[in-house]
Amino acid sequence: MTDAPVKQATAPCEKHRPGPAARAAARMGGKVPVIDTKRLQLRGPRVYDFKAYAEILTSDRAIFMDGPFTREEAWQDFTNYVACWMLHGHGLWTIDAATTPTAGFVLLGYEWDNPEPELGIFMAAGAEGQGYALEALEAARDHAFDDLRWDSVVSYVASDNDRGNRLMKRAGARRDPQAEAQIGDDHLHVWRHSKGDA
Repeated sequence: MTDAPVKQATAPCEKHRPGPAARAAARMGGKVPVIDTKRLQLRGPRVYDFKAYAEILTSDRAIFMDGPFTREEAWQDFTNYVACWMLHGHGLWTIDAATTPTAGFVLLGYEWDNPEPELGIFMAAGAEGQGYALEALEAARDHAFDDLRWDSVVSYVASDNDRGNRLMKRAGARRDPQAEAQIGDDHLHVWRHSKGDA
């Protein structure tokens, strides 16, 4: 397997369109909470971040998320999580590291068939192995607990995604058998992050 994305043509909707609408979008994006950690900044996504998002989702890096996806499917996923900010007050952040802008993405998302919001993360290939995933995951989790006043949040991780499951353990999450039974998918682990354990 390779991490190389499948080459697909970009669509007009992916491109920045200067003017009053772009300025309005920037103002709305400025309402997304910015989270600064020791080495990272989590910020609202911008249209130009989709290139990195698509590179992840159209490659074998998305295999544990039922991918790889087409570029159009990646756009639908991206816009769903961006829209969560307006619909639910939480959603997708772009992870910027000093040495790696758009190092990946972390989210407090909500998909159609999820019984509750999800804490998810996926990184660009060049940003792995530096501890960024744990740092970003914990920052988003703490935002859920401290600012949104949630008591818990779940992460859905494929059972054979060894790196993802190890990350959840390092973050202090615990497997939730009841949530797993509710989903009824033997190939999916549900990790529960609880406020008292953070």
